[in-house]
Amino acid sequence: MVSFSTVGSFNISLVATDAQGNSSSFPSTPLTISVVAQAIALPTFKSLPILTASSVNGVAQYTLNAEENVDVTVDSPDGSWITPMMRYNDLPLQPVILAKRGDEVEITVNNHLTSSNEETTAHWHGFKIPGVEDGGPDFPIAVNASRTYRFTMNQAAAPLWFHPHAHGTTATQVYKGLAGAFILTDDITQSLEETNQLPTGDNDVALLVQDREFSDDPNNTGRRNLVYSNTGASGMLGNRVLVNNVEMPALEVTTSQYRFRIFNGSNARTYDFALDNNSTFYVIGTDGGLLNQPELVDHIMLAAGERAEVIINFGDSFRQNIKLVSRAFSAGGGGMGGGGSSLANGDPFDVMRFDVNVETTDPVTLYTSLPNEADINSRLTEAMSETTRTFVMSMSGMGGGGMQFLINDKLFDIDRIDEVVPSGATEIWEISNTSNIAHPFHAHAIQWQILDRGASGGTLTPSKGIDLGWKDTVLVEPDETVRFIGRFDPVINIGKYMYHCHILEHEDNGMMGTFNVIQ
Repeated sequence: MVSFSTVGSFNISLVATDAQGNSSSFPSTPLTISVVAQAIALPTFKSLPILTASSVNGVAQYTLNAEENVDVTVDSPDGSWITPMMRYNDLPLQPVILAKRGDEVEITVNNHLTSSNEETTAHWHGFKIPGVEDGGPDFPIAVNASRTYRFTMNQAAAPLWFHPHAHGTTATQVYKGLAGAFILTDDITQSLEETNQLPTGDNDVALLVQDREFSDDPNNTGRRNLVYSNTGASGMLGNRVLVNNVEMPALEVTTSQYRFRIFNGSNARTYDFALDNNSTFYVIGTDGGLLNQPELVDHIMLAAGERAEVIINFGDSFRQNIKLVSRAFSAGGGGMGGGGSSLANGDPFDVMRFDVNVETTDPVTLYTSLPNEADINSRLTEAMSETTRTFVMSMSGMGGGGMQFLINDKLFDIDRIDEVVPSGATEIWEISNTSNIAHPFHAHAIQWQILDRGASGGTLTPSKGIDLGWKDTVLVEPDETVRFIGRFDPVINIGKYMYHCHILEHEDNGMMGTFNVIQ
């Protein structure tokens, strides 16, 4: 028997010697033997479940029951175990709601968090809706109470999402599992799909990426608890990265193009997504919808709360195993998180694997530009702005090693209005970060266009690439200033909204403010 411990191609022949000592090779032409690497077995990828609506008088009605102590199976290369988590509707995974522009939606949230005795809300992240329906901390849902949110989807197709926003418990409730994706379509995206300019069906995949930490199981009980700590300045960083609640899943794909809608649902972690074979891919969408033209990139950085849509073409990768990874990057003073995670922010790691096992003919020719009538194409210019507002994100030490997380030197006060915005106004917001930690700045109920960014006090660089997309969450690096412009819809944007750091531990500990849009 001949065995090989190395991957590659080898030439082999046998030498025979007769009784007279004459030798000859067999066969005359050496055999070429290829040794192919066997992929390591990984847990199977799981798709997020889609909620079914009831239609009453043309209104799509949904129910979300916020539950706790739900036994959830977590699959990992280390095996599987059961962890009690929070979930909507006792589902094993976070749900997806599908809607189309123009739809009227009613979503009733029931608070069943009786054991923890916590208020909750459902914040509709990235939605253009009135303040009273936004799900911010000023409208909490008490235990055993409910609230019905009613709104019309009046914005371009986008990868939106939802999560709790009760002040002081946002971080823990999201960490324990209360979140979901809300995928909005419109006539333009449907037309692109119907004309094979965007992948559809099994080739359209939602990825909810979250990092978690679990207790050990030395007695092999098959159960582990979530481990949470809010002692680090950077927020909670887990040592395991889950995609749709599976650690390092393997997704079998065909030799075709795939549309991945990536949601960074982590509390604090930033990812620098890339492919381990250094292949390029297209970014086609950001928080607020599709880019006018696909952008060819070799990586994309997403902070907590950000989303992106990418196209990966596996056409030339038959019988290959390609990993989605997060590349190493400098996280400044924000590397270590809650509890001193062994996986620091900025460390490199694998996220999931694509196993290209099926050959197929790809019908998709990716769109090159959106139709002219797409309102998402419109660009706002600096000359349109009526006001420029400035916000400084900072951190300061406290006695006992604690930190204060501030915006404009103020901690959040739910009874204080920090900014008053006229309805219909077009404004520039200028965000500066004086701390040594990057902060993702999120404003409710509006999508922005980034004008420029650069070192604070220096020359700002005009936006390019994916910064040209519509954004509701923008990463601001240490000693960086970012300027973006947006228009507050004169009909939709009425009422109180929040702006805050989307590192959820920072938000819960005061890095948040309130703006009131008035007519």
